[in-house]
Amino acid sequence: MARVALLGFPQDLASQLTRVLLAEAHTVDRKRYIQDLSKRYRPSVVFICADSPDFEDTLTALKDAEPGLPFVVTTRMPDPSQWLNALEAGAADYCGAPFETVQVRWIMGSILRPYAAAVAA
Repeated sequence: MARVALLGFPQDLASQLTRVLLAEAHTVDRKRYIQDLSKRYRPSVVFICADSPDFEDTLTALKDAEPGLPFVVTTRMPDPSQWLNALEAGAADYCGAPFETVQVRWIMGSILRPYAAAVAA
């Protein structure tokens, strides 16, 4: 399946999301900073926690360092304006905690489907 990086997550949220992603057979690696995404470790998808105080700086750095890499913004505070801001910033999707398996499965499928189709062609 996919290689997923969790960026800027507190331990409790990282544990919740990791359980869901591992149950769906994805590889998960928790990274603290954008600089931890080295050329050796190139994830398929990045989940970024919007609850982090440096979220906007991290998001800007990710988009600069890895243009085209799909990212999903997550938060504990589901607010419609935050959801819209994430999508306007280029997020592939938005996911509020607590994380539901069905929701994460759908998000991952929608992100990975175009890649799988391109590889099969």
